[in-house]
Amino acid sequence: MDTNDRRARATHEATQWWNRLSIQKPTEVSQSDRELFTEWLRESPLHVAEFLRVAQVHDSLERFKLWGEVEVDGAEQPDNVVPLRDMEFPEPTNVSVKARSRVGTWAIAASSCLIAILVAWFALGLRGDVIESKQAERRQVMLEDGTVVQLEPETRLRVKFEDQLRRVELEHGRALFRVAKNPQRPFLVSAEQTSVRAVGTAFGVESGSRGVVVTVAEGKVAVIDSPKAQASGGEIFLTAGQQVTVQDSGAVAPVRVVDTTRALAWAQGQLVFENDTLADVVREFNRYNRVQLSITDAELAARKVSGVFEATDSETLLAFIRESGSDISITRSDARIVIGSNAR
Repeated sequence: MDTNDRRARATHEATQWWNRLSIQKPTEVSQSDRELFTEWLRESPLHVAEFLRVAQVHDSLERFKLWGEVEVDGAEQPDNVVPLRDMEFPEPTNVSVKARSRVGTWAIAASSCLIAILVAWFALGLRGDVIESKQAERRQVMLEDGTVVQLEPETRLRVKFEDQLRRVELEHGRALFRVAKNPQRPFLVSAEQTSVRAVGTAFGVESGSRGVVVTVAEGKVAVIDSPKAQASGGEIFLTAGQQVTVQDSGAVAPVRVVDTTRALAWAQGQLVFENDTLADVVREFNRYNRVQLSITDAELAARKVSGVFEATDSETLLAFIRESGSDISITRSDARIVIGSNAR
């Protein structure tokens, strides 16, 4: 989905939320609607911007008092259209006044909510704050320079913007960065001993058991694999569709050409496995889900798995495991699913 499609979708959704909420007082909005609306706002700064724009349009239309003076003479009209200036309208009823009051009240409450969210986002870059996501939580935040960062579950990063440099430290987890372009103020992401420098681009950084993995979706980045390399000017340049892995030992794997849709599938809520052990697959699923999976059989845990799964759809994974053998047992409780073997 390109930028225009995303904006059109956000505009449509913002209009739907306005139509849904503006006819009610804030105190009349159900708890579920409040939670859904807040979650929708948090998904993207674009949602906030579009909702504000829709609210502004409605407010401007409501304040315009000169509709009766709009000149329409000379315009061709079908015979079944009655000119508005020839019609007499009754005075607004109490119901109409209450409805307008309700719209105004909700607009004020919604604006307050939006301002609070925006203040939280823009303050991040000023304070050098910590942003983190918990288990089963995916977040998207906008930094003060307009850069959008998408955090996967169990991710923690620290933001510190300076006059000449924008710094982000990825302590653990993985994140997708859509960097706002500013040639005079480079954007630097560090993870372990590895640093990634960009100006205006989109790239993913993962810090985990494999080391640090950098994947470029758009533009170009420079990867520095150690402080020593950074001091000597040694850099690895990646362009769109390329990936590099810096292992914990400091060894740098050769640059690979990858399908970024697949390599960054996690940013779309999908998990891709290629000959991974079931133990590793379960560990990855547990990051994205509150109901945790566990394996009691060592031989089963060592089985290899390849496939693409929705990160929050554990049932599909369980069905896949069942099909791999008739000796599988699955035991459920409220917070855990235990996968075992019936083999003697």
